[in-house]
Amino acid sequence: MLKTLSLKIVFLNTWNGKIREEFSDFIKKQSIDTDIFCFQEAYDEMRQLAIDILPDYNELAAYKFVIEDDDFPQATYIRKNIEVISSGTILENQKNTGLGIFHEIKVGENNVFITNFHGISKPGNKLDNPERILQSESLIKFWKDKPGLKIIGGDFNLFPETKSIKMFTKNRYRDLIKEYKVPTTRNRLAWEMYPDNPQLFSDYVFLSPEISVNSFSVIDNEISDHLPMILEIE
Repeated sequence: MLKTLSLKIVFLNTWNGKIREEFSDFIKKQSIDTDIFCFQEAYDEMRQLAIDILPDYNELAAYKFVIEDDDFPQATYIRKNIEVISSGTILENQKNTGLGIFHEIKVGENNVFITNFHGISKPGNKLDNPERILQSESLIKFWKDKPGLKIIGGDFNLFPETKSIKMFTKNRYRDLIKEYKVPTTRNRLAWEMYPDNPQLFSDYVFLSPEISVNSFSVIDNEISDHLPMILEIE
Protein backbone atom coordinates (compact mmCIF):
# COMPACT_ATOMS: atom_id res chain seq x y z
CA MET A 1 0.00 0.00 0.00
CA LEU A 2 1.29 3.47 -0.91
CA LYS A 3 1.68 5.91 1.97
CA THR A 4 1.93 9.72 1.91
CA LEU A 5 2.81 9.78 -1.79
CA SER A 6 2.13 13.11 -3.48
CA LEU A 7 4.03 14.51 -6.46
CA LYS A 8 3.50 16.95 -9.27
CA ILE A 9 5.75 16.53 -12.34
CA VAL A 10 5.95 18.57 -15.54
CA PHE A 11 7.41 16.95 -18.67
CA LEU A 12 8.27 19.23 -21.59
CA ASN A 13 10.44 19.36 -24.67
CA THR A 14 11.36 23.03 -24.22
CA TRP A 15 12.50 23.78 -27.80
CA ASN A 16 15.50 25.27 -26.00
CA GLY A 17 13.30 28.00 -24.53
CA LYS A 18 13.01 29.82 -27.87
CA ILE A 19 9.77 31.46 -26.78
CA ARG A 20 11.50 32.88 -23.76
CA GLU A 21 8.98 35.20 -22.15
CA GLU A 22 5.94 32.93 -22.43
CA PHE A 23 8.00 29.90 -21.43
CA SER A 24 9.36 31.69 -18.35
CA ASP A 25 5.91 32.85 -17.28
CA PHE A 26 4.52 29.31 -17.56
CA ILE A 27 7.35 27.71 -15.60
CA LYS A 28 7.21 30.37 -12.87
CA LYS A 29 3.49 29.74 -12.47
CA GLN A 30 3.93 25.96 -12.40
CA SER A 31 6.79 26.18 -9.89
CA ILE A 32 4.33 27.25 -7.18
CA ASP A 33 3.39 23.61 -6.62
CA THR A 34 5.51 21.49 -9.00
CA ASP A 35 7.99 19.10 -7.41
CA ILE A 36 9.92 18.04 -10.54
CA PHE A 37 10.47 19.46 -14.02
CA CYS A 38 11.74 17.07 -16.71
CA PHE A 39 13.01 19.05 -19.70
CA GLN A 40 14.23 17.86 -23.08
CA GLU A 41 16.11 20.06 -25.58
CA ALA A 42 17.66 22.00 -22.70
CA TYR A 43 20.86 23.45 -24.11
CA ASP A 44 23.10 25.77 -22.05
CA GLU A 45 20.99 28.89 -22.59
CA MET A 46 17.83 27.03 -21.64
CA ARG A 47 19.48 25.56 -18.56
CA GLN A 48 20.63 28.97 -17.38
CA LEU A 49 17.10 30.28 -17.81
CA ALA A 50 15.74 27.37 -15.76
CA ILE A 51 18.34 27.89 -13.04
CA ASP A 52 17.39 31.56 -12.84
CA ILE A 53 13.66 30.93 -12.50
CA LEU A 54 13.91 27.75 -10.37
CA PRO A 55 16.24 28.69 -7.49
CA ASP A 56 14.57 26.24 -5.11
CA TYR A 57 15.42 23.24 -7.28
CA ASN A 58 18.50 21.08 -7.80
CA GLU A 59 19.52 20.33 -11.38
CA LEU A 60 20.76 17.15 -13.02
CA ALA A 61 21.74 17.58 -16.67
CA ALA A 62 23.21 15.24 -19.26
CA TYR A 63 24.11 15.45 -22.94
CA LYS A 64 24.49 12.89 -25.72
CA PHE A 65 25.46 13.47 -29.35
CA VAL A 66 24.27 10.94 -31.93
CA ILE A 67 24.32 12.79 -35.24
CA GLU A 68 23.89 16.42 -36.21
CA ASP A 69 20.33 17.57 -35.48
CA ASP A 70 19.82 14.50 -33.30
CA ASP A 71 21.48 15.24 -29.99
CA PHE A 72 20.09 15.12 -26.49
CA PRO A 73 20.60 17.88 -23.93
CA GLN A 74 18.33 17.11 -21.00
CA ALA A 75 17.83 18.57 -17.57
CA THR A 76 15.73 17.58 -14.58
CA TYR A 77 14.94 19.98 -11.73
CA ILE A 78 13.91 18.57 -8.35
CA ARG A 79 12.72 20.68 -5.45
CA LYS A 80 15.44 20.88 -2.84
CA ASN A 81 13.31 19.49 -0.02
CA ILE A 82 12.98 16.13 -1.82
CA GLU A 83 15.45 13.43 -0.83
CA VAL A 84 17.41 12.14 -3.83
CA ILE A 85 18.79 8.63 -3.24
CA SER A 86 20.52 8.09 -6.58
CA SER A 87 20.68 9.41 -10.11
CA GLY A 88 22.23 8.51 -13.45
CA THR A 89 21.74 7.99 -17.17
CA ILE A 90 20.24 5.30 -19.39
CA LEU A 91 21.46 4.52 -22.94
CA GLU A 92 24.29 7.04 -22.65
CA ASN A 93 26.76 4.66 -24.31
CA GLN A 94 24.41 2.91 -26.72
CA LYS A 95 24.91 4.04 -30.33
CA ASN A 96 22.05 5.46 -32.39
CA THR A 97 19.63 5.77 -29.49
CA GLY A 98 18.35 8.62 -27.36
CA LEU A 99 19.05 9.37 -23.72
CA GLY A 100 17.35 8.95 -20.37
CA ILE A 101 18.31 10.57 -17.10
CA PHE A 102 16.81 9.27 -13.88
CA HIS A 103 16.47 10.01 -10.21
CA GLU A 104 15.49 7.70 -7.39
CA ILE A 105 13.73 9.83 -4.79
CA LYS A 106 12.11 9.22 -1.43
CA VAL A 107 8.54 10.43 -1.03
CA GLY A 108 7.01 9.52 2.30
CA GLU A 109 7.61 5.79 2.63
CA ASN A 110 7.94 5.25 -1.11
CA ASN A 111 10.94 4.97 -3.41
CA VAL A 112 10.06 6.57 -6.76
CA PHE A 113 12.12 6.37 -9.97
CA ILE A 114 11.62 9.32 -12.34
CA THR A 115 13.00 8.96 -15.90
CA ASN A 116 13.32 11.96 -18.22
CA PHE A 117 13.63 10.49 -21.73
CA HIS A 118 14.22 11.82 -25.25
CA GLY A 119 14.21 9.37 -28.14
CA ILE A 120 15.92 9.66 -31.50
CA SER A 121 14.13 11.85 -34.04
CA LYS A 122 15.64 10.37 -37.20
CA PRO A 123 14.06 9.20 -39.39
CA GLY A 124 11.30 11.76 -38.97
CA ASN A 125 8.43 9.35 -39.66
CA LYS A 126 8.09 8.44 -35.96
CA LEU A 127 7.68 4.77 -36.87
CA ASP A 128 9.39 1.67 -35.52
CA ASN A 129 12.94 0.81 -36.45
CA PRO A 130 15.52 -1.39 -34.67
CA GLU A 131 17.01 1.54 -32.72
CA ARG A 132 13.63 2.73 -31.45
CA ILE A 133 12.61 -0.76 -30.41
CA LEU A 134 15.96 -1.09 -28.62
CA GLN A 135 15.32 2.17 -26.76
CA SER A 136 12.01 0.95 -25.37
CA GLU A 137 13.34 -2.51 -24.57
CA SER A 138 16.30 -0.96 -22.74
CA LEU A 139 14.12 1.33 -20.63
CA ILE A 140 11.82 -1.52 -19.65
CA LYS A 141 14.72 -3.88 -18.90
CA PHE A 142 16.59 -1.26 -16.87
CA TRP A 143 13.71 -0.93 -14.39
CA LYS A 144 12.34 -4.46 -14.50
CA ASP A 145 13.85 -5.86 -11.30
CA LYS A 146 14.27 -2.64 -9.31
CA PRO A 147 11.84 -2.29 -6.40
CA GLY A 148 9.95 0.99 -6.38
CA LEU A 149 7.46 3.05 -8.33
CA LYS A 150 8.41 3.95 -11.91
CA ILE A 151 7.51 7.03 -13.93
CA ILE A 152 8.91 7.41 -17.45
CA GLY A 153 8.12 10.48 -19.51
CA GLY A 154 9.34 12.76 -22.25
CA ASP A 155 9.61 13.10 -26.00
CA PHE A 156 9.78 9.61 -27.54
CA ASN A 157 9.45 10.77 -31.18
CA LEU A 158 7.01 7.93 -31.81
CA PHE A 159 3.41 7.39 -32.88
CA PRO A 160 1.00 5.64 -30.47
CA GLU A 161 0.45 2.59 -32.70
CA THR A 162 4.13 1.63 -32.86
CA LYS A 163 5.47 -1.51 -31.23
CA SER A 164 7.99 0.72 -29.44
CA ILE A 165 5.13 2.40 -27.54
CA LYS A 166 2.81 -0.58 -27.16
CA MET A 167 5.49 -2.65 -25.46
CA PHE A 168 5.17 -0.44 -22.37
CA THR A 169 1.54 -1.45 -21.83
CA LYS A 170 2.46 -5.06 -22.60
CA ASN A 171 4.87 -4.78 -19.67
CA ARG A 172 2.10 -3.47 -17.38
CA TYR A 173 2.87 0.25 -17.63
CA ARG A 174 -0.03 2.66 -17.90
CA ASP A 175 0.10 4.81 -21.04
CA LEU A 176 -1.47 8.07 -19.86
CA ILE A 177 -1.69 9.57 -23.36
CA LYS A 178 -3.89 6.65 -24.40
CA GLU A 179 -5.71 6.34 -21.08
CA TYR A 180 -6.70 10.01 -20.98
CA LYS A 181 -7.51 10.10 -24.70
CA VAL A 182 -5.13 13.00 -25.35
CA PRO A 183 -5.76 14.25 -28.93
CA THR A 184 -2.25 15.61 -29.55
CA THR A 185 1.02 16.52 -27.83
CA ARG A 186 2.04 19.03 -30.53
CA ASN A 187 0.76 22.40 -31.71
CA ARG A 188 0.68 24.91 -34.56
CA LEU A 189 4.36 25.71 -34.15
CA ALA A 190 5.26 22.13 -35.05
CA TRP A 191 2.72 21.70 -37.81
CA GLU A 192 3.69 24.93 -39.59
CA MET A 193 7.30 23.72 -39.83
CA TYR A 194 6.18 20.55 -41.63
CA PRO A 195 2.87 21.42 -43.36
CA ASP A 196 3.04 18.36 -45.62
CA ASN A 197 3.54 15.99 -42.70
CA PRO A 198 1.54 17.08 -39.65
CA GLN A 199 2.22 14.76 -36.71
CA LEU A 200 -0.05 14.74 -33.69
CA PHE A 201 2.02 12.70 -31.25
CA SER A 202 5.54 12.51 -29.93
CA ASP A 203 5.39 12.71 -26.11
CA TYR A 204 4.29 10.16 -23.50
CA VAL A 205 4.11 9.41 -19.79
CA PHE A 206 4.19 5.80 -18.56
CA LEU A 207 3.54 4.69 -14.97
CA SER A 208 3.90 1.45 -13.08
CA PRO A 209 0.37 0.19 -12.34
CA GLU A 210 0.31 0.67 -8.56
CA ILE A 211 0.59 4.47 -8.82
CA SER A 212 -2.65 6.37 -8.22
CA VAL A 213 -3.14 9.34 -10.54
CA ASN A 214 -4.82 12.42 -9.15
CA SER A 215 -4.75 14.26 -12.48
CA PHE A 216 -3.04 14.21 -15.84
CA SER A 217 -3.29 16.94 -18.44
CA VAL A 218 -1.62 18.08 -21.65
CA ILE A 219 -1.75 21.87 -21.77
CA ASP A 220 -2.67 23.48 -25.09
CA ASN A 221 -0.30 26.43 -25.32
CA GLU A 222 2.51 27.76 -27.51
CA ILE A 223 5.52 27.98 -25.20
CA SER A 224 7.29 25.31 -27.30
CA ASP A 225 6.59 23.19 -30.37
CA HIS A 226 5.59 20.46 -27.89
CA LEU A 227 2.85 20.65 -25.27
CA PRO A 228 3.57 20.37 -21.52
CA MET A 229 2.41 17.16 -19.84
CA ILE A 230 1.47 17.64 -16.19
CA LEU A 231 1.12 14.67 -13.85
CA GLU A 232 -0.14 14.73 -10.27
CA ILE A 233 -0.04 11.49 -8.31
CA GLU A 234 -1.14 10.61 -4.82
